[in-house]
Amino acid sequence: MTKSETKLIVGIGVLILLIDILLMKYWISNIKPDRFMSAGVELRRPVIFGVNILIGIIVLFIKKRLSILFFVNTIVCYWIFSFFWNSYLENHPYSQTNYHFKIENRNLRLDISENPNTYGIYELTPNTKDSLKIIELGMNEKRGDSIVLELWDGEIQEMYIYDDKLIGLPENPNPIELNKKE
Repeated sequence: MTKSETKLIVGIGVLILLIDILLMKYWISNIKPDRFMSAGVELRRPVIFGVNILIGIIVLFIKKRLSILFFVNTIVCYWIFSFFWNSYLENHPYSQTNYHFKIENRNLRLDISENPNTYGIYELTPNTKDSLKIIELGMNEKRGDSIVLELWDGEIQEMYIYDDKLIGLPENPNPIELNKKE
């Protein structure tokens, strides 16, 4: 192998590495993993492995020396994917805020989670075997200085949290004062 062929292979290897980094970063930003998606990472790794092996086999028939780059890239992609997955989780940690409120002598709790952006409204019933009764679950989205709560079941119904008040609860359309619990 001549010196120019070696430089070409190294250059192609660096190009493949840069493409891998850009594609993996883009893919992870679209997936938006959360800490409850540990199975998700295990489902995507075989795809990465399979694609690189398939490309390596195709290139093997065209140019044998270049196929080695794709077989090595199989391992490198695995590490790059794991790095970006873990990095996303570290930069987008899970957090939850709890609010308590009352409606007609019923004690209720509103949990707002980030990464994943979900919410839950629960009725707190003391002295029972199951002290939480699920009232509503859905997704939350930050819009300006308020939080919009949208139902999971496909209904077009939105509630808002603004200035520590819950607005638009179907059971009580009046703004409800929320008490934040640490």
